[in-house]
Formats: sequence, C-alpha cells, structure tokens
Amino acid sequence: MEIKSRIWIEKDGKPFIGYGKIELLKKVDSEHSITAAAKALNMSYKKAWNLLNDMEQLANEPLLIKSIGGKSGGSSTLTAYGKHLIKTFEKLNDKCETYLNNEFKPVTNGIS
Repeated sequence: MEIKSRIWIEKDGKPFIGYGKIELLKKVDSEHSITAAAKALNMSYKKAWNLLNDMEQLANEPLLIKSIGGKSGGSSTLTAYGKHLIKTFEKLNDKCETYLNNEFKPVTNGIS
C-alpha cells in the first residue's frame, strides 16, 4: 500500500497553496495558457483564474506573467518565483510521502 500525501501550505492561517493549485501552476507552465491548463485539468477557466488570483494575492511575489491579446488570445508564463514554489512544494510532498510510507505499514491482520 502506498500512501499519497496531499499537503498544503498555509500563510497567516489561510490555505495558500495545495496539491490542486500546484497541478494548475504546472499545467500553466507547460501549456503557457490558463485556458489550456484549465481544460487539461477539467476545470472551468473562471475557477482556474480565481485560484491563480487567490494565490497571487497571498504570495510574496508575482507567480505569473500574463499577456493579453493577439490572435492566440494571450499567454501566461510562470515567474521564477512561481517555478520556485512548484519545486519547493514537490520536495515537501516527497518528504511527506516518504515519511508516511515509512511510518504506516499496511495491517495484514495476521493473514499471509
């Protein structure tokens, strides 16, 4: 049995970033588009936009560089801080998973 962690980071007692938000940031980074990222995650554009804006309001620095317009409708790229958050979160999540997998072994109830 493998235990998957779903950690979140809080700032001033409010949830700041969690697994779902990190997945959204990673998709925006790979797709360079909030619309494409939302679609890939089966999320509405409005929900994705709201999540990203909530994160940016609580973050220490901007997470995205957004350009609007043009034939493609614009693009979004992560700032260095946005990429740093992804790496930091993934390291924390890996440590949590390792800890949980080492501390909690499956119970077999004596059945082989």
